[in-house]
Amino acid sequence: MTAAVSIRDLCFSYEKDPVISHLDLTLSTATITAVLGANGVGKTTLLHLLLGLFEPDSGEIRFFGRPAHNYSQTRRKQLMGMVSQNDTPPFDLRVDEYVLLGRAPHLGLLTIPGDKDRSASAAALSTVGMTHMAGHAVTRLSSGEKQLVNMARSLAQEPDILLLDEPCSHLDLINSRQMLVLMKTIAEQGRTVVFTTHDPNAAAAVADQVLLMKKGELVAAGTVTQTLTRTLLTRTYRGDVEVIETERGPFVRAV
Repeated sequence: MTAAVSIRDLCFSYEKDPVISHLDLTLSTATITAVLGANGVGKTTLLHLLLGLFEPDSGEIRFFGRPAHNYSQTRRKQLMGMVSQNDTPPFDLRVDEYVLLGRAPHLGLLTIPGDKDRSASAAALSTVGMTHMAGHAVTRLSSGEKQLVNMARSLAQEPDILLLDEPCSHLDLINSRQMLVLMKTIAEQGRTVVFTTHDPNAAAAVADQVLLMKKGELVAAGTVTQTLTRTLLTRTYRGDVEVIETERGPFVRAV
C-alpha cells in the first residue's frame, strides 16, 4: 500500500536557524502518528511544512506517492485538514455556520454552499458528537466544545490526512480522553491522523506510530513499545523519566 506521507532528507531553517534537519519518515494510511517532543523542537513546523505553509530548504515530501509540489494549493487544502491550537472564528458565528467554513476548499470564490456541503458539515458535527450544539454561538462554548467544533470544521473538508497541533492542550481529563477516542474513530474511517504533543501518555493511548523529536531531528520512530522507553525519552526531553508498564501499555512520568 502506498504511504499517505513520505518524507526524505527534509531540511528547513527559519532565519538561518535550523529547525528541521535531514528528516526521513513514512506515515501509513489509516493510522495515527504522534509527533512527540518538548516545546520548540519543530513539531508544529513539521505540520506547517506538510500543509505547504513553509517551503523546505531541501528534501522531498510526497502524498500518496506523488510529490507535494505536483499538488495545486486548492487540492492540497482538500487533501489535508488542520486543527490548530486555540482556533477561533474571525467573527461571531453559530456552530453550524463555522463548521460549514470547512467546505471552503471545495467551493469557488463566490460559490454558495449547496446540499452536499451542508450534508458533509452535518456529518462532521455528528462524528464529534456536537449536533445538539449546531445553533449555539461558537463564542459561548467551553474550551473542550470549541476544540470538538474545530475538529468538525476540519472533518467537513473530508480530508484524507488530518493534522492536529497539540489537540489536548488546555483540555481537562475527560475532554482530553474524548479527543483521543475521536482520533481513533477518524483513523478507523480510513483517514491518516498526525498529532503533535509533549505528553508521552497521550501518544501511548492512541498512536500506531510515535516520532520522537529533539531540536528538529528524529530521535526514534516506531511503535509505542519501541519508542516510549526510558533511554529514548530521556534523550528526547533531556531529563530523567520513569516508564511504568501497565495492562494498557506504558505510563510515563518525570522523576
